[in-house]
Amino acid sequence: MAKSIIPRRKGDEYQARVFWLKLLQMRTGDYIRSVTLESDQVSFVDDVVVSYSEPIMDRLIGKQEVVHEFFQCKYHMTQSGVFTHENLIDPSFINCKDSMLKRLYDAYVRLSGELCPNAFRLYIFSNWNWDHQDALAEHLHEGMIRSTFYDKGLGSARGKARAKLSAHLEVSEEVLWSFLNTVRFTLGKDLTDLEKYMEPLLELAGLKSIDPTTTSIIYDDLAWKLFAQGRNSFEKNTFDQMVHAEKLIASSPRKHSEISIQSFSQFTRRPHDLQAMHLDLRQFFDGRFPKDDSYWEKDIPEQISAFMLNEKLIDLPQPIHLFFDCHLSIAFLAGSMTSSKHRIKIIPTQKSESDYTLWKPNSAEADTPLWNIQTAGEVDEELILGISVTHQVQKEMEPYLQAQGLSDLSRILVCPIGGIGPKAISGGDHAWQLGYQLAEQLSEILPYTCSKIHLFFAGPVALGYILGHTLRNLRPIIQMYEFDIEFERQQRGQRYYPSLRPSYQL
Repeated sequence: MAKSIIPRRKGDEYQARVFWLKLLQMRTGDYIRSVTLESDQVSFVDDVVVSYSEPIMDRLIGKQEVVHEFFQCKYHMTQSGVFTHENLIDPSFINCKDSMLKRLYDAYVRLSGELCPNAFRLYIFSNWNWDHQDALAEHLHEGMIRSTFYDKGLGSARGKARAKLSAHLEVSEEVLWSFLNTVRFTLGKDLTDLEKYMEPLLELAGLKSIDPTTTSIIYDDLAWKLFAQGRNSFEKNTFDQMVHAEKLIASSPRKHSEISIQSFSQFTRRPHDLQAMHLDLRQFFDGRFPKDDSYWEKDIPEQISAFMLNEKLIDLPQPIHLFFDCHLSIAFLAGSMTSSKHRIKIIPTQKSESDYTLWKPNSAEADTPLWNIQTAGEVDEELILGISVTHQVQKEMEPYLQAQGLSDLSRILVCPIGGIGPKAISGGDHAWQLGYQLAEQLSEILPYTCSKIHLFFAGPVALGYILGHTLRNLRPIIQMYEFDIEFERQQRGQRYYPSLRPSYQL
């Protein structure tokens, strides 16, 4: 009898960790509105429910429509079972009166009557995997049943599987397709996997890490203690209050300070309550685009200047770690405003997935050339500067130059000698060496007559800050350009648009 408790306890831990993963995503992001444990909104897919503040993109089907996600967690002590289309319609697979498929469908029907069509997704979260020999297996992609499952006739293996599922639910294939299009299978994730997923998010969120020297994880039990107190649903503010009240904030001696600049919402970022100062520019933007182009000329530069030149920064514990959730142009302008005379030491941080890396200032010169530099035309009063680090800028830059009558200007195109791509920058030392060397080389190339540079840049945001700092002493005015990364406002094939024009007299 006592041993029968163990699987149930492990199942509770599994559900608690899924709950915490979503809570941590809410604390370190801007899109999740609430996370609920054991919701009473709908049966079966009620273990964890996530609601978003605005529709998010379902990247598997390319539509921005998801507002709610409903999770059913299924943990098993052994790996003796697998998912198959036969098991989906077998009640014994989940030790229940109705099958998993029927219970999912009932939830789908109820939610379809309460929520907007296609505004929700139903998740099965389990440590078991899908049987690779099953008729459905080859039609699963990222946990979604692909449209290829419906391609062939009823005589095929997939057709026979469809017929079984449809007959079990007593629905047509059209209804089956609409239903299964909302279902996602997140499989093969065990308790150890969930612990590993939590660790970097806990660090990013500034919460106590999981102690590897103890047999228990505080977060497993806490989830159910909070549930017993009636605290099973959290929004961002109530969750932040709870982690402070429960003393979950990581207590480490602060030998530095943190500040951040934000101009658009993020899925992953450093929580604001861990920062000494925070500049939020989102009121000037609709997504990534300014609500009015004039904001680039006055309001945004003034806000950045007031923030970066604030005397309060001097009194903060040094160094200051600067986090960027902002446009490249904004990071560039922030970098242009920092100098040794301000008596502050700022270290830009570069995001890598759910973590950040410090790119510490380094003035050491590189022993070898770091940039591949190509020039076209004779540089006079105005030129195009294209800096390609993570992506090539030329292809997308050209339509804009032609449309604006700038295609005849001379050009300087640069890229790292090591190549272009996500790993073009090896780290902070490399980034700062790139910044100082480019400034030195441009100073040698640019004639006295050059008064304006049109800068097109594709690279890490922290490198944008570094280039703003290292290029701040160039004589020409620098006109920055932003790239329409999400195709939000592309017009006539143009994906670049003018943004800030740093003035070093600010």
